[in-house]
Amino acid sequence: MISRELFAAYIRDALANFYDCAHLQIHPLTELLVLRGSPEETKAQALRQALTEAIEALRPEASIPFGRSEWLPYRVMRLRYMESLGQDEICRELGIGRTSCYRYHQEALEAVVSILWERYQLDAARQEQRAATLAPNELAREEAIKVTRAAPHEPVSLLELLEGIKLIIRPLAEQQGIDLRIEAPPSLPVTYGDPAMLRQIVLTILTEAMGLVTGRTLRLSISARARETLWQLRPLDEAKVGRQDAQQAPRFAIGRSLLSVYEGRLWLEKEQGILTLSFTLPNARPWTILILDDDPETIELYRRYLPAREFAIQVARRGAELEALLTDARPDLILLDVLMPREDGWSILQRLKNTPETAPIPVVICSVLSQPSLALALGAAAVLQKPIDQASFLQTVRSFLPQEDSGGRARPAGRADTAPL
Repeated sequence: MISRELFAAYIRDALANFYDCAHLQIHPLTELLVLRGSPEETKAQALRQALTEAIEALRPEASIPFGRSEWLPYRVMRLRYMESLGQDEICRELGIGRTSCYRYHQEALEAVVSILWERYQLDAARQEQRAATLAPNELAREEAIKVTRAAPHEPVSLLELLEGIKLIIRPLAEQQGIDLRIEAPPSLPVTYGDPAMLRQIVLTILTEAMGLVTGRTLRLSISARARETLWQLRPLDEAKVGRQDAQQAPRFAIGRSLLSVYEGRLWLEKEQGILTLSFTLPNARPWTILILDDDPETIELYRRYLPAREFAIQVARRGAELEALLTDARPDLILLDVLMPREDGWSILQRLKNTPETAPIPVVICSVLSQPSLALALGAAAVLQKPIDQASFLQTVRSFLPQEDSGGRARPAGRADTAPL
């Protein structure tokens, strides 16, 4: 557990960046408060919601008249962070002086810290209690999964990954007297994840397989499919694996669990009488970004900002074009300029969020206007004020893409029907 002082500092930092989605997405509080988000909600949104709920907990009971001083701590926090007002504006709004404003702010801030600190302590106690009931190998597996989920995701060349694995695994194979033969096509697709984690997953599986090989030759064959790559290790010795292992495969538990983070599968099966260990990694396809903007220079700028290997770009210059594109397919994210001639960007945003088919699509407002409170109230995921630098742009865009989906949404096709692990 961290100290209360450090926790309070994290709260102050998160409040100071209340509408900075990129900052909140990777904030330490998302882990400390166990904020995982969901397919419809990012970690940044979950953290902002937790902060909002803590502030709302300060709201006095309805029986207390609105003008009473009991309302001031709550109103100061709401005006300062949720409505983004400065101290002078808050003082004018509430009719109080700077000293009183500071005092109410500190009082309310301490209360918010206290509310969230209690939540953190409860979550930490639950995690410690759960850890105490787990066997050491289960605890190690859960920790490995946690690290893998937290690792950054990016496009990963499987050919480059394979070359790195060869350099590392060859010395171990030679030491054990194993002739490791790797068969792979000259080109392999791209997957999505953390390169170091993916390399470790494959190395873990290879290392275990080398201890189960029949004879002295272990073959690794890799084949590319439409939605995934298939990796197969053979021949394995049934006697070494054991009947129980073939069904439960505890020795491959960590590899299987880590693969599942990237939507991969792992199983044992017999092919032509030969026991084979198979596993898959999903192929990545580019994220689809739909841009609604009438300025050609801005569109070209976004094209330069978004790497072609990672993003596919669709462009609409009018609301009608946007609707036409949305009838054909669903983008992963929409970039929307709300200030365009003869177009009401706010109405477009409302339509997107009020239509069940498009409501789940994150919409990032990119505009010369800076109205984050209005945009977020209407359902926008984030607001970027023009001019926008590439680092902030990419960080915000990536933070609203469902990284846990392995980057390609290319979910494994079908299930293994032979001894699934």
